[in-house]
Amino acid sequence: MTSTERRTAVAAALLALLGGLLYLAGLVLDVVALARFPEDAGRVAVHAAVDAVLAATLLPGAVLLLRHRPAGRICCIAGSAAAVLATLTSTLLGAAGRTLDGPGALTAGGLAALAVVVPPALVTLGLALSDPTARWCDTEIHPT
Repeated sequence: MTSTERRTAVAAALLALLGGLLYLAGLVLDVVALARFPEDAGRVAVHAAVDAVLAATLLPGAVLLLRHRPAGRICCIAGSAAAVLATLTSTLLGAAGRTLDGPGALTAGGLAALAVVVPPALVTLGLALSDPTARWCDTEIHPT
């Protein structure tokens, strides 16, 4: 195992961990919003489901990647790709006025999400897809 493999895989895992924690915090806030604003349950429930899926792929993916498990790499790839897709979809729907809040209600928030969410998700995706990370997963230090 080279230091390049280690650095690349650890960087992917750390970014996935941070992203997973971000989506976990979002899930907690969604649950609070569901309790406080039941009239907005449809929109918040969809957002909570997306946050739950992203947290459930990125957090275990980060841990498994640090343990040299190929499943961790797959989870990091799937979670970061899903984060990009969800953000782009939300932004495009908001710009088209297809949100549950009304025409264009999430456009500004969607553009901010593009700037904040997409770049680290794309970096995570690139690092997880890279050959050094694949080699990292092929070298098990603690076989089970």
